[in-house]
Amino acid sequence: MIRPIAWCLGLLFAAALAMGAVAQEALTADTIVARMRANATAVEDFEAHLTVETYDGGVVKLAQELRLSLLQPDKMRQEYQSPDYLAGNLTVIVGDAMWTYIAAIDAWFSKDLSLLSDAEQPWLAFRQILRHVQDELWAYEFELLGAEGAYHLRGTGTSDEAVYGAIEIWVDPDTFVPSRRLLYDTDQNLLVDARILDVVEVVAGVFVACRLETYDEAGALRSTIVYDSVSVNQGLDPALFAVPEGAAP
Repeated sequence: MIRPIAWCLGLLFAAALAMGAVAQEALTADTIVARMRANATAVEDFEAHLTVETYDGGVVKLAQELRLSLLQPDKMRQEYQSPDYLAGNLTVIVGDAMWTYIAAIDAWFSKDLSLLSDAEQPWLAFRQILRHVQDELWAYEFELLGAEGAYHLRGTGTSDEAVYGAIEIWVDPDTFVPSRRLLYDTDQNLLVDARILDVVEVVAGVFVACRLETYDEAGALRSTIVYDSVSVNQGLDPALFAVPEGAAP
């Protein structure tokens, strides 16, 4: 099942935990994927301001700003700041419970995420660094296509739960942060070409990609996501993820 994509790539972290020495070893595809997953374990909490722009014909058609907060092992808070008609809208996820607040009608709504498939999971691109959230890579079998300059992997769906028909990933051999991802449908048509840029070390040993760009099958820019005011492992208060009493069951 392929879900519609406007921008499909969220946070990408890497922890440089003595990886320089092993980066030059002959690693298998499975080992590289495992190291990509292990990188996120250095992140206990994360907060950032995001600017998301959607393009059509090279022109910005929609610009959104939001504040994103994540707390291990399973908490997410996402609040829109602009445009005006979305400002104040809020989503809080704790485990399999999701609450959404719509500011325009001053109302809360709830959903049980355990009833949804992988393809239907909301905000998975952001949430998949959380330890209790299954990432999208589990439903693919990966092979290593090359290792010159970057590890080049291709994953083929092995389960009906695979969101895409295939995934190609280029991974930096020093940080194990992906630098590019190609997403294909089940007929092997290119859906999205995602470029991961401006990788910075925000705290010792933790790297964050601060700019992401997505392109369509014709090579046209479709969206950008820019992270700023990034903080990692600053001790977020769990109360930030509380839902007002009586807001939703």
